[in-house]
Amino acid sequence: MPDESPRTVGFDPRAALAEVDGASGAMVHSTEAPRGFALALVLIISTVIALLGVASWPLLLGIGALLVPLGVWYLVLLRNRPKPRPILSHSGPYMLYALLLMLVMQGGRFWEPESWWEVVAKWIVIFAVSWYSFSRMRTSAINNRLKDANERPI
Repeated sequence: MPDESPRTVGFDPRAALAEVDGASGAMVHSTEAPRGFALALVLIISTVIALLGVASWPLLLGIGALLVPLGVWYLVLLRNRPKPRPILSHSGPYMLYALLLMLVMQGGRFWEPESWWEVVAKWIVIFAVSWYSFSRMRTSAINNRLKDANERPI
């Protein structure tokens, strides 16, 4: 078989696949909201939920108003990012973490703190569980988007 072209010298198919996988992962990560945005969102929501029933409504609305500049920052940030391909359906783990996030928010509404150390404890619990759920939802969405892209026919 002398007419077959010889394999390209120095070509490693495993390295090429790893490069493609890394590029697709970077593309999907670039379409998601940055972790700093997610952290700021969870911080504000946890603070409002922890202070419900203890602080006055003007203070809660003032803290909640921080969501407006956060939303503007997110919209400005989205203008420079590629548009993500819609996911046909979210995965089971995503929905499980979304349910956990909703449950902790609702549970925070039922917990009525009577002193400031209980408010701090409530905030720590709500923030920790919310951040865990939110970051796992983000990771699950990224993995689901990668899996969906790999399984979709061209």
